[in-house]
Amino acid sequence: MIELRPVTPETYQACVDLTVDHDQLGFVAPNLKSLAQAYVWPGAVARLICRNDVPVGFVLFMPVDVDDPAAGQGIVRFMVDHRFQGQGIGRAALAKAIEWCVQERRAPLVRLSVVPENTRARDLYRSAGFAENGEVEDGEIVMVWTG
Repeated sequence: MIELRPVTPETYQACVDLTVDHDQLGFVAPNLKSLAQAYVWPGAVARLICRNDVPVGFVLFMPVDVDDPAAGQGIVRFMVDHRFQGQGIGRAALAKAIEWCVQERRAPLVRLSVVPENTRARDLYRSAGFAENGEVEDGEIVMVWTG
């Protein structure tokens, strides 16, 4: 069972210890940086991805526009630890992340960006209903899910 849970003092170290494979390090920021950003970015929300109570990944959400909640929700970071990849966790966790955006934030759209060379992630996002919208942001391809 996949759940998104708040990062707590008890789960902080487990969150920081999660990492992707060596060849994926350029695709996603370390969780420590993401937790720091969650602390200072208005509206940012950090969640651990847990499978059967075990932390297996991390997701960081942020409003597309903090002054306009109707603009949608962004998935700023999304990662599954290298030890748990290839087990369907990414697909299930992405579905939970979209559900969180729609139900908790009432987002009309969900937006994320991906490093162009990260074809595995792009394929995952496409399979979940995300489509490239033609934008490039900080060298990353922007993708949007509208339900």
